[in-house]
Amino acid sequence: MIRNLFSTTASRLIIALINLCSVWLIARFMGATVLGTVSLIILGMSIIQMFTAILAGSSLVYQASRKSVAELLVAGWIWIPLSGLPVWACLLILKLIPDGYVIDVFLLSLLGSLVTINQNLFLGKEKISYFNGIAILQSFLMVACLLVFMFAFKWYEVSAYVTAQYISMIICFITGMINIMPPLKEFRFPRWQTITEAFSFGGYLQTASIMQLLNYRLSYYLIEKFFDRATLGVYSLGVQIAESVWIIAKSMAVLLYSRLSNSRDPQYSAMLTNNFIKVVTILTVVLMLIIISLPENLFTFIFRSEFGKITSVIGGLSPGIIAIAISLMLSHYFSGTGKPYYNAISSGIGLIFTVVLGFLLIPLYGLTGAALTASASYLSSMIFQLIVFKNTASLTWRSFIPCQSDFKRMKEELLTLFKTT
Repeated sequence: MIRNLFSTTASRLIIALINLCSVWLIARFMGATVLGTVSLIILGMSIIQMFTAILAGSSLVYQASRKSVAELLVAGWIWIPLSGLPVWACLLILKLIPDGYVIDVFLLSLLGSLVTINQNLFLGKEKISYFNGIAILQSFLMVACLLVFMFAFKWYEVSAYVTAQYISMIICFITGMINIMPPLKEFRFPRWQTITEAFSFGGYLQTASIMQLLNYRLSYYLIEKFFDRATLGVYSLGVQIAESVWIIAKSMAVLLYSRLSNSRDPQYSAMLTNNFIKVVTILTVVLMLIIISLPENLFTFIFRSEFGKITSVIGGLSPGIIAIAISLMLSHYFSGTGKPYYNAISSGIGLIFTVVLGFLLIPLYGLTGAALTASASYLSSMIFQLIVFKNTASLTWRSFIPCQSDFKRMKEELLTLFKTT
């Protein structure tokens, strides 16, 4: 387990760095307008994939060791176009897809869902190296294609990014299928029980995920509506940089979940979660302060002069970034202790703040208003989770004050994990 834990953490770090490299290439050599268009393409794909993931997402991880792989694959392959098409049509009617890339968003979302099916089956079969390998391969191929298109063919348009996505996804899908092909010899049409179980498991989780995605990205549509694509590009870059801080919290959340899932002691689970909250908060605050302290000239030097306002975006997002780092610990606590409905409620609360404040602050204050809206949304979700956690775990507010023993306890948990392995 410890090898899988650290390999997954290392993979996430590698992917995050590669993705930042991709964002830098687009921002530096294509500009803010292109980056804004790319952001809308990615968001459209993400929304469609949230619905296709009802049968192609977390439910596959749970069912992979209990059902026929061939049966799960066929169910997912049928569900992807059936669920993706109406969602894509809604985005099209609402004019939320950039002109000229309507078909591409649909096809790429389907390809991405097919890749995700393979990855989740690997995860469910505990083939963690395959899961991590495909994720890294996709990010690497994406950047490699961009580099070739830009510097060999002088191709500096949105279509270069789209083509790179096609190439990376197709190769990753074929790579995944090569390793999944043997079970397909037992081809069978999915039973109704398999489908209903997947819906009951995946539907609830995806409802919370969809609301959380809207919390994170609804402001993209509002910025384009009230301003322009270049302004959206500046904001999306600021979001990417600020959210890179989450790599610490996400990695520690994996460790926390692994401990909670093996614990039958409610008091220990609450104590451990509180310990993780305090350590993650301190580390996230330190990283956020470092990023905030970076001068504006550095960003304009690394990217372009049109990205000069990025510091105001990062500054406005910083409270929310810290809040989400805490929320990640709380979300894993509720999931690991059988109370995932609290996560769905917190996402719903955050979405209300996003909608109300987004229409109020973004037209008036632009980029700063969007950042403050996001922070308010993240904070409201985290505060709800924190209050519920405090009450259910019978803690006092004083217990959330960090102390030296928290880091000592964290060290002991890591050592225990090593010894257990």
